[in-house]
Amino acid sequence: MPMVHCCAGSSYCFGVYSPALKASQRYHQSALNAVAFFKDVGANAGVLSGFLAAWARRRPWLVLLAGALLCAAGYLPMWLAVEGVAPAPLPLMCLYMLLAAQAQTFFNTADVVSAVENFPDRRGTVIGIMKAGHNCSASLLCLRPIICRSGLRN
Repeated sequence: MPMVHCCAGSSYCFGVYSPALKASQRYHQSALNAVAFFKDVGANAGVLSGFLAAWARRRPWLVLLAGALLCAAGYLPMWLAVEGVAPAPLPLMCLYMLLAAQAQTFFNTADVVSAVENFPDRRGTVIGIMKAGHNCSASLLCLRPIICRSGLRN
């Protein structure tokens, strides 16, 4: 499960890729704020992932699969729009961001439920370690462009 957290922090890095989104789609700041609002809504509304985890008892791979599908359904069209392959109007971009950020709740739910079921006497410690790993992944994803740019200059 730690590998899931290596890529689950992408919505925390919105500030890294939002300039490319703003420039490629010719958004003004209020349009970018709307996209960021839907990112926050998607990242904080984890009811669907909880229902799926309760239904798919002891099968976290179903919850992870749903999260992966949501992540692809959100970030892939956003990337295609930024690259100019398939431009998207603002409402559609907001939907893509909502889906991509919603994926994070599925990853978190699968990890937390599995950890709590596997280590019932160490719940607090396991969840703390997992959340720290999640935040570290966001930091690494944010540092990646800086590291890649400095590597290109040398």
